[in-house]
Amino acid sequence: MATVNLMYFGSVTDVTGISSEKVDVPATLDELNEMLQARYPKLSAISYRFSVNRQLITGNRQLADGDDIALLPPFAGG
Repeated sequence: MATVNLMYFGSVTDVTGISSEKVDVPATLDELNEMLQARYPKLSAISYRFSVNRQLITGNRQLADGDDIALLPPFAGG
């Protein structure tokens, strides 16, 4: 397992009750998402995306020790 830095923003912070934490995670982003939804069941009711090391991610990917992972709710641009 890798130890990563998780950062939560907006409605994700409302669900988790914290803005960041350091956790040991499984090998992939999909497995992390499953772990987080089990830990914070209300996450399944909101929309969010993952950013790994400041890059928005679509799909699954391997995680590495020390990755910075953000859970980002939808945001408006303008």
